[in-house]
Amino acid sequence: MEPIRVADIVKAVSGTLAWGDENTRITKVVTDSREAEQGVLFVPLIGERVNAHRFIPQVLEAGAACVFSSDTSVTAEQGACIYVEDTLKALQDFAGWYRSRFSLPVIGITGSVGKTTTKEMIAAVLEQKYKTLKTVGNLNSQIGVALMMFMLEPETEIAVFEMGISMPGEMERLARIARPSTAVMTNIGVSHIGNLGTRENICAQKGKIISRFSEEGILYVCGNGDLKELSRENIPYGECAGGCRTLYYGTENEDTFYGTGIQTTEKGQRFQFHYPDGEETIELSVFGIHNVNNAIVALALGLQFGVPLSLAKEALKKYRPMAMRGLVKERAGIHIVDDTYNASPDSVNSNLAALFDYSRTGKKIAVLADVLELGEQSRKLHEGIGDFILQQEKKGKKLSLLVTVGEQARYISDYVAAGSDIPVYHCESNGQAAEYVRKRMAPGDWILVKGSRGMHTDEVVKQLTKE
Repeated sequence: MEPIRVADIVKAVSGTLAWGDENTRITKVVTDSREAEQGVLFVPLIGERVNAHRFIPQVLEAGAACVFSSDTSVTAEQGACIYVEDTLKALQDFAGWYRSRFSLPVIGITGSVGKTTTKEMIAAVLEQKYKTLKTVGNLNSQIGVALMMFMLEPETEIAVFEMGISMPGEMERLARIARPSTAVMTNIGVSHIGNLGTRENICAQKGKIISRFSEEGILYVCGNGDLKELSRENIPYGECAGGCRTLYYGTENEDTFYGTGIQTTEKGQRFQFHYPDGEETIELSVFGIHNVNNAIVALALGLQFGVPLSLAKEALKKYRPMAMRGLVKERAGIHIVDDTYNASPDSVNSNLAALFDYSRTGKKIAVLADVLELGEQSRKLHEGIGDFILQQEKKGKKLSLLVTVGEQARYISDYVAAGSDIPVYHCESNGQAAEYVRKRMAPGDWILVKGSRGMHTDEVVKQLTKE
């Protein structure tokens, strides 16, 4: 982060300097009081359980240079304090102001599934030519996107930010902060449908990522399934400040960028990448058709920003998934696919489809836990996962064993048991599920473990991979 004077922050957030030296310089912004140190601006957020204003005295004692406060009764003798009406809004306003100091391309990634992997692949390609900043960890929320802005440095040449939402109105705020000039919509599923109502509204809300586009703005949309029609009818192009050219990509249609001839190899996948000027053979070291789609848009972004295709190809061939995001772990010849970071019905189905691409040998076992935040449609959507399993069976892709964990995941196993002879077993805990699978797994087997983050299914992976 470039050093910023307190006086400039006061103006950026329309605040009032309560005390302290306006010439003090800030070199880092944090919302966690444990990260307080010299040069830090601490932003105390008010959550459901904790009002972080109570930590203001201790962060100033720890050496923090400045704090925001919406509580005018707060006083101290150290550092500086800026009074604001809303500390979260002040954080976002400051982040947007700081972002405006940089003239560089920003790529925003949205969608219901695949944001992180798409971001990682795009960054891997762009890093072949540019000093690239990409979203760190899970900093893709109303707070996280703001904090990412402060990682911009004078030497940053291009940035790739995940932009996740769960409520109406959130994308406009994120777009105002990050100001993407290019965006990718990976998919429109049912994540957060409990808050956003319908897929059409999810598409409309996520589509507001284009609201701050300039006249050169480009939106890449996955054209698989009904996404092309859904996006055309629901993305609010009328709210775009500048222009917005839409380009489609995928594996099901001959879009502007598309893949054909997908083959599973011992190490991953091979496919033909088609683009307006020709085609190229691409090799990936990851499995699943969803990763082919992610690679296609990464290659498209590489072409847009002038990355030589030869370098982009090599970058994607070397790409490996992040922890808990489809990472394959091996123990005594048994392969455990750890995709436990989070889940949606669409991502569960995508991972189930990929399970059969990993290898034709050994049993195919799925350990699935609850998908959370589905509201009143939870039962229907979990049964939909069960229906997907049955549809795969009709295509000759039959699970050897389905194990479920949690109250909602029981709907999956009940649905499968009612319509198939696939062995199913429902568990009340991760430990029970791990023990059940451990007694039945053998060398050559492939085991998918997936569930929402709140279900902590990484515990199953740990049990299955320990000696």
